[in-house]
Amino acid sequence: MAGPSRTEHRAGAAGADPCACGVCGSDVPPLVGSVLTGTGLTVAQAAAALERGETPALTDVQRRIVEEYAFSR
Repeated sequence: MAGPSRTEHRAGAAGADPCACGVCGSDVPPLVGSVLTGTGLTVAQAAAALERGETPALTDVQRRIVEEYAFSR
């Protein structure tokens, strides 16, 4: 199935979320190197925080990155 056209992606097709996939080209990247953008934490530090039961302020995409890192160790 083809994705939305450029026009649909920019404008949103019939009220649909143009960034429903979780990452939008206009967003700040969730990760720069090993640092989670906007958190000041590395992926390893965020994983350790989650393991301690803390809830660092992560976006949904960042949380998936951190969880994948934690499960792969």
